[in-house]
Amino acid sequence: MTRKRAFYAAVLMCLAMLFFVAFFEGRDKTRLKTFKSGSGWGYIVSTQGKEVICQPFIPAIEGNKPFETRSDARKAGKIVVTRLNEGAEPSLSADELIKAGII
Repeated sequence: MTRKRAFYAAVLMCLAMLFFVAFFEGRDKTRLKTFKSGSGWGYIVSTQGKEVICQPFIPAIEGNKPFETRSDARKAGKIVVTRLNEGAEPSLSADELIKAGII
């Protein structure tokens, strides 16, 4: 009976550790959120719960034009998040936005 209890206790501990890791691991990661911006869309990038980039307009083009679709804002935001996670400069060029099919 003691071995059985020890086995169940070990299984319960493993499950608790897996839950803890799954729940708290993503807290420090960079997150992306899209939002409605005027007649279009923008994105917000946050790290550790703090907003680090709010981009209501398409970067690297003249004027204050929001992204036409939520998908376009998300594509641009994902590029920025990837760069931040790699420790690179998060800025986007017009050529990169064209290659991504955003503009």
